[in-house]
Amino acid sequence: MMYKYRFVFYAFLILMFGMSFSIIYLSLAGPEDDFGYDSKTTELNGVFTVYDGKVYAMVPSNGNYEVEGADPATFKVLKDSYADQQIGYDNRFVYAGNLILKGLNPAKLTVLGNNYYTDGTVTYYCARNSDNNPSLSGLGYIVQLAGQSLGLAGKPQNYWYPYVELPKGQTYQSRPGFATAASADKAFFKGVELPGADPRSIRPIPKKYWDGDVRESDDYRTDGSKVYYKNDLMPLTYNPTLHEMNVEADVPSREAYLIDDKKGMVYVDGHAFKEDKAPYRLIGTSLKHANQALFIAKDGLYFYNNDSEKIEKAADNPFHDNRYQEIAPDVFSSGNKIYYLLASEHWGRKTGLQSRKTHLMMLDGVQASGLKKISGENLRDGGVWQYGGRHFFFDDLGSSQLMPSAVYEIKDAATVKSLLGSGEMRTDDFRNLETAEKLSAPESTEIAKAVTPYGSDWSNAYYLIFGGVALAFLIAFLMRNVKADPYLIKDGHLIVSNLLFTKYRIADIDRIIFRTEKNYKGGGYGGRMQILMKDGKRSRNLTFSTVVTLLPESEQKVIAYIHALQDQLKKEGINSLLAN
Repeated sequence: MMYKYRFVFYAFLILMFGMSFSIIYLSLAGPEDDFGYDSKTTELNGVFTVYDGKVYAMVPSNGNYEVEGADPATFKVLKDSYADQQIGYDNRFVYAGNLILKGLNPAKLTVLGNNYYTDGTVTYYCARNSDNNPSLSGLGYIVQLAGQSLGLAGKPQNYWYPYVELPKGQTYQSRPGFATAASADKAFFKGVELPGADPRSIRPIPKKYWDGDVRESDDYRTDGSKVYYKNDLMPLTYNPTLHEMNVEADVPSREAYLIDDKKGMVYVDGHAFKEDKAPYRLIGTSLKHANQALFIAKDGLYFYNNDSEKIEKAADNPFHDNRYQEIAPDVFSSGNKIYYLLASEHWGRKTGLQSRKTHLMMLDGVQASGLKKISGENLRDGGVWQYGGRHFFFDDLGSSQLMPSAVYEIKDAATVKSLLGSGEMRTDDFRNLETAEKLSAPESTEIAKAVTPYGSDWSNAYYLIFGGVALAFLIAFLMRNVKADPYLIKDGHLIVSNLLFTKYRIADIDRIIFRTEKNYKGGGYGGRMQILMKDGKRSRNLTFSTVVTLLPESEQKVIAYIHALQDQLKKEGINSLLAN
């Protein structure tokens, strides 16, 4: 049956291979922007440029796009406004980058503020920063790149300036806070309604910094009663102690932390810590040597896992009577013991970043009462501390500067003397000391560990592999007990059932050798055959089974099948031998 449709099968394989190769090649060899900075170029602002009689828009993360149909003679931008530089217009349309804001009249265009734009009837929110286009999949992007290379399609829009049209026929005003606006009866964030918010009192929640500075939160807002994280209504009532806490460290700062001082509660990206464990306290003010923000409660150490989007417990509370003091950045004393933070990452050879961890370590053999700082203010980015005859460097650079541990031990007197006598040291100087093991990991005990896994996208490949294997097993199950003869006799030829359907003229065949073969991995037996030609040539060995099956077969069953094949060959005048 397969032999009958072999040309269809070959054509399908060639088509699939050709399409795959072409798409990958064309996507990787896609054309450069037909755009250059020379005498033909007129920059209108940081986004829009007129080049060679055409208008182009810069969309960060994917370069320049032609603003198709835009009239360069009448094209204008909003002058002296960095926040609105993604908006341009000509005598017909208003554009968000290279895309048309449909229905917006350029002759009546008014900027409301906070990236809201109206003509009195139609109103849009348009983000000032570019973002991934959720409507274009990865496969769609590759196909469109191939189409662009062939001249069949334009440049794929995998990044854009996100925009949202607001309900028509209403009057809107900007409100305090990032991307916030309101009509007479509704409030909006990024063009999307804030459910149940009072438009008259909607405002950002304050964001507090460790140096005492207070700014506006971009993510949290309130109307004086309800509280919102972005567009989501949160399960709490506003009180004046609510504020977003600024975290300076690199990785932990990527989440937004809302603190309720009245109840001792913490919310991260809108997710609440367990209320029955409150109050919570951030372990320290630095977190430069942490990949997670650790919060202390009376019964444990907690963190937010941004992969699972859940609050997790890293360990029981290690501090005596829940009391501790931060004596240096990410270094703590409690009950005459010294603790410090250590950040680590695990990278796979082929799979990239696998996990990020924060370790709370206890310094072995050191009592807080005997530890003292011996360096002065001249040593920036850290300090030298002494405990008896041992010396330590307490780092203030952090893991983003390739110094992942808050504490290093100094093993030689020369390095201690160098650090104490140095003037201003560069960041590289500390890194070189760590690389040369002049600053080394001290003897310590791990007390707690917070882990966030990454690289889950790679698991999709494993799911595909598993799905392919499952599909193969399903096909084999559906075709179970169907005979799969190792050859076909047709038109004076013996045609082998392999991928190439190799033909052998029966008159040229000397004999066929059969063997049984034990399958040591899967168990059971299978058959092998080899064709010997009269001119001395031999075919490759072909393995076969009696039927399509997932189960091992007995040697007796394979031998009986070979005898049946020999009888068939004898009728065609072909000699054969079972050589076991």
